[in-house]
Amino acid sequence: MARAAGVSTATVTRTLQKPDVVKAATRERVMEAVRRLGYSPNPMARNLRHGSPAGVVGLVTAGFTNIFQAWVAAGAEAELRRAGLQLLIGSTDDDPAREPELARIMIDRRVSALLMMPDGDDRDFLRPEYTYGTPVVLVGRPANGLDVDVVMTTDDQAVDEATDQLLRLGHRRIAALAGRADSFRAAQRLSGYRAALARHAVPEPQDLVVTGLTSPQEINAAVTELMRMSEPPTAVLALNLGISSGVLLDRIVNRRDTAFVALDENDLSAGLGISAITRDPFELGRQAALLALERITDPTARPRTVTLPSLLVRRGSGEVPPPSAATDGVPAAVPHEVVQSDGSGVARD
Repeated sequence: MARAAGVSTATVTRTLQKPDVVKAATRERVMEAVRRLGYSPNPMARNLRHGSPAGVVGLVTAGFTNIFQAWVAAGAEAELRRAGLQLLIGSTDDDPAREPELARIMIDRRVSALLMMPDGDDRDFLRPEYTYGTPVVLVGRPANGLDVDVVMTTDDQAVDEATDQLLRLGHRRIAALAGRADSFRAAQRLSGYRAALARHAVPEPQDLVVTGLTSPQEINAAVTELMRMSEPPTAVLALNLGISSGVLLDRIVNRRDTAFVALDENDLSAGLGISAITRDPFELGRQAALLALERITDPTARPRTVTLPSLLVRRGSGEVPPPSAATDGVPAAVPHEVVQSDGSGVARD
């Protein structure tokens, strides 16, 4: 910039830090060079110069009220802290359109790596020409053609196993409640549901698959409408934590005994014996941080994908047969049994 403006580097520094002490004409030449060269300050370098910690890794999440993603952040922060780095968090407030903006803000601040939990399918803003070599790790989302590191969970396999269990118990009216239809998470989990139905040659009950549930009011309305049907569901799969909480509340208030499997859980649902598909968000964040640290150390290494299991925990609510239905001799599962996917679509202890 000094060469472009025809001034000394000291003058550039004064213009950017104390513009009032620089002559107007000189200041304008420097700022014109800034605009022409696309310069932006490097906060990390400034921190290093003043003796502050310079190692910062960015994390873009859907929201600070999302408990699962909060635990992902906790796991990443714990691992990064051990390595002497700090975590900088940004929230899209459940708006996928803000993902490119937040990624750009992180990159402009020269984060050492960027952890992304995108809801949308767009990955173009994470291509190398836009990240300027910043290592990117996708957390719980596929790469969609990018050469980046990924950490995933087997939600589809676990939902397949939960659906398979309900089908073997005799259920044919199984409701599946999911979030935004265009989100990867909803699509991944519904694919597991549909795979189990197809394997049992059971047509998908279109009236029982409800997507786009993003608020407590929508969840309550959906469950109420389902249960008022002339042929209501005999089992419910709730495919994210918010929906699981809403279905549980309806179950308590209305004293329902419909078979129920939640995805993710809290102390209350576990204490009430709710069968659940569980994941370890802390470990998910920790593994994402480890991938980032490895990529910072060796930028030329081949991208890696780490897959963590989603587990079906049987506590009783998901092992309830439909009213008056035969179970073909298949016994209900033992409460508190943990079933883990082995990647074959068949459950094993």
